[in-house]
Amino acid sequence: MANTAIPDHFTTQFARNFELGLQQITSRLQKAAIVETDCTGEAKTHNKVLAVSDNESTGERYGDTIWQELETEKRWIRPRKFDLATPDAPFDEKLLAPTILPGGTHIQLHQAAYGRRTDRVFIEGLFGANWKGKDGTTQTDIPSTNLVADTFGYDSNSSCGLTVDKILHAKAILTDNESYGDDARARGISLWGVMTPNMEESLLRLANAGSTGAGNRLFSKDFMPPVLDGDGNISYFLGVNWMRSTLLPYASGSATIRYGAIWTSDAIYLDFWKVAQTTVSVRADKKNATQFFTEYAMNACRSDDLKVVRIACLTLVGA
Repeated sequence: MANTAIPDHFTTQFARNFELGLQQITSRLQKAAIVETDCTGEAKTHNKVLAVSDNESTGERYGDTIWQELETEKRWIRPRKFDLATPDAPFDEKLLAPTILPGGTHIQLHQAAYGRRTDRVFIEGLFGANWKGKDGTTQTDIPSTNLVADTFGYDSNSSCGLTVDKILHAKAILTDNESYGDDARARGISLWGVMTPNMEESLLRLANAGSTGAGNRLFSKDFMPPVLDGDGNISYFLGVNWMRSTLLPYASGSATIRYGAIWTSDAIYLDFWKVAQTTVSVRADKKNATQFFTEYAMNACRSDDLKVVRIACLTLVGA
């Protein structure tokens, strides 16, 4: 009778599994961006044509035609490169296989680091300085008009957390500057928002605010109560798709005021020059230890500063 058992000295090949596993984006925020992969070169530009204005005709026969030059703007993204290397005990086929499987310890750790870095890059592109101009050397920032202050709301004398009033005001800013509205919705544009768990707690506490106007409005049918997921987290509220992140920035010089944001679905570009790829090798110079090495390159920017609104919120004490 033939022996069909696989001898112990045969090793399983996992190289293809590594590539497929690590190409699955685990970022929480990536879905709220316009993503492009396989970028090349030292920089990438996102170009747009600015608005033009018409001229009132005087009715003059054979009058001169007045041309309007099309003005353009370039947003520049330059790749940021990252890598991660972790070692393991000297190579052994039997002992090493569980760690290099797609669900193994090293792969899980590398995936998690990749996901967190993707979110950090996204957040820096969302809130931070962007670059434009002919050579990409002109800094551009979100204007002060696109900020909902920490004191905004029914009690404007003191700072407060995330409230219905702040969300409504942020949407009004986007509508007023033509970033969002009927035209945008007709083109399939939607709204995304990000908040910390602390901001979400602040918003949900309004439901227990007794007879106050803010408490009544949160779950009022007139204001379309928030859609909660199975864990009680807000996933959709006031026309905004909500996500949570613990990586959001604090206001400059403050340890208690933190920024959330609302933006249009066409506001953020997230470009990848290289998605995460892992190689596994034996390091003869390290007594044959096995090295797991992952590298990737990416960056993010806004398509237009007016399409993002920052919301300053007070962090709840003890959170």
